[in-house]
Amino acid sequence: MAKIGMIGLGALGTAMAECLLAAGHAVVGFNRTPQKATALAPRGLQPVDSAAAACTADIVFSVLLDDAAARAVLWENDPFEGTAAVHVSVSTIGIPVVRDLAQRHAARGQAFVSAPVFGRPDNVRDGSAVIAVGGAAAAIDRCRAALACCGQVAEVGTDPGTANAIKMAGNFLMASAVQSLREALELADAAGGERQQFVDIVTTALFPTSFYKRFGEVLAAQGSDAPAINPFANSARLIARTSRELSVPTPLADALAAALDRPLT
Repeated sequence: MAKIGMIGLGALGTAMAECLLAAGHAVVGFNRTPQKATALAPRGLQPVDSAAAACTADIVFSVLLDDAAARAVLWENDPFEGTAAVHVSVSTIGIPVVRDLAQRHAARGQAFVSAPVFGRPDNVRDGSAVIAVGGAAAAIDRCRAALACCGQVAEVGTDPGTANAIKMAGNFLMASAVQSLREALELADAAGGERQQFVDIVTTALFPTSFYKRFGEVLAAQGSDAPAINPFANSARLIARTSRELSVPTPLADALAAALDRPLT
């Protein structure tokens, strides 16, 4: 079994750490809020007090919130300096950041893989998550067994940035679904329809998926006066920016990003 380092123990990082521990791996973990690492100590995780200490492992998963967190944790103190670990970035971060990380590791002869996760923490725990994996074949082989503890591995190419583009595209679809559900509910509500009945109809006749049912029920229960919160808003904005960087026209993504920056009226 490999020694695994975890940098970032939020909801997703915690679920991954639990799966790796259950599979028999030795896991060391760092989180900027130390209590999240110490909470896993009874499960077998060894808390460490720096990202560099987590990088003494064979494989290191970084599970960070966004571009800013990735830069703050992975660049400012350079925790991978001198390590032989393969770095697996699970974070939903921008393609330029991912490719910069890949170049930094390549310049040192270090292995790097991007592996964003499609699924919630409970999907990681039950094995139904799908992990889009991009990187050199040899690097992927080194971490394949560890990744398989957390979900179904889908190799998407040798460019790590491709994996993040695919994750952003998926999150754009989810952000679109949440926004369209919200606006459809407002229309049905304004016309005198019952919110939960509308959700029941569309998730039976049109979209019989767990995603639509889960978010439809949440939005129906919130009522028309609830704040317009979309958990995938950051990804929608990120893909709008990325599409411009890649010169890909995405008018719907641009419109969605603009809609998410203004309240419903």
